[in-house]
Amino acid sequence: MKNLHPVAALISLTIISLLTASPVMAQWSAERGATVRNIFGPSAGSDGNQCRGACGGGCPKSCETAVTYECTDSSRLRRIESYTCGTNQGCRVHDDCLDSCAEFSADVANCAQQCDAQVVEDYGVESAAAWALGNGPYDGDITFEYTRNAPAALEPAYRCPTDATRQCSATAACIDKNGKAVEPIFDAYPDAGAGAMRISALQTGPVCGDSVCEQSADIRITGADSCPGGSCTRYGMEFDYQNADPAAPLLCSTSTSGAESDFVGDLLKLGADAQQSRSGGAEPAPDDGMGQLLGMFGKVLASADSPEDVQVSMAPLGPDGKPIESQRVGSTPNNGPPPVPNSIDLPAASGHLFVPMYQLASGSNGGSKTRKISCTHKGTPVLETVFRLNY
Repeated sequence: MKNLHPVAALISLTIISLLTASPVMAQWSAERGATVRNIFGPSAGSDGNQCRGACGGGCPKSCETAVTYECTDSSRLRRIESYTCGTNQGCRVHDDCLDSCAEFSADVANCAQQCDAQVVEDYGVESAAAWALGNGPYDGDITFEYTRNAPAALEPAYRCPTDATRQCSATAACIDKNGKAVEPIFDAYPDAGAGAMRISALQTGPVCGDSVCEQSADIRITGADSCPGGSCTRYGMEFDYQNADPAAPLLCSTSTSGAESDFVGDLLKLGADAQQSRSGGAEPAPDDGMGQLLGMFGKVLASADSPEDVQVSMAPLGPDGKPIESQRVGSTPNNGPPPVPNSIDLPAASGHLFVPMYQLASGSNGGSKTRKISCTHKGTPVLETVFRLNY
């Protein structure tokens, strides 16, 4: 195994107690070589109970990911997101220890530190630090399949685009009239209650004015458009909807995976997400100024879905108590809407809605990443869609 850079090892060990995993009391981890579906550990925060037994927090970026579809009825498909992740006995013991802690102890943070310390003692500092980042040494791998994001979450159904033919095979889900494989589109949550808001005729892709130009999950980031924060590419979604309560907005959240090259940004983001997960939202004591400052910083990091979306800047105060803008450091806040709106007003109980989005062309060294968008109304899932942003 390659030696970690001293600085990387130091940072890794600083946050290792914030990442995944009292003696083991139960087993949630899958065994090496296994393929498991919708296996979750006890709820311990944001996505902390997925990929139990993988080395790293949750389903780490070191996992190989794939998306396939399988037929469920005469017209719908099920989306399967799979992660093939490196594992090691030390990672499995660590996750089992942390999950037992979440299941049986009220003081998760304290016993999690004991789990972390035990891994360091049993397997060594270097291995523990590497595992915290999702790296090896591995003794095998595990494939985790998910059709939903949480144990009690509703499972979405997908359909083929108009004029595409459904294929019930492992190689393609939908084939267009030219014989080309095309991405299925979200259809509905079949198990949503009768009173839930529902959508139909969903279209997603690049936009022309106030509508989607063409149905596509692939968005080429060219920077041809102008957005708050710089050059960008606009895309979005539109759909018909019914059974909505106009007094409540549509709330959307995002998650991003794919090629990210910012090691320090990834590390800070991973640590912030894990801290929010382990703290369970607990606030520092009123007299703990440093704790409150770090807590606010952690919330800012955790609120973004990838390092490039983090908006943090600092400036010293002058004699008048105001920030000295010429000495400000950090990212430049956008004076405009976020790339993906998180709250969308509904003008009526039913109608047609266009939701514009954008992606800045800067902040990436190329490659591709997947951005998943999920929306709810009054706490009930309404839609989800995936875009592949290609630079």
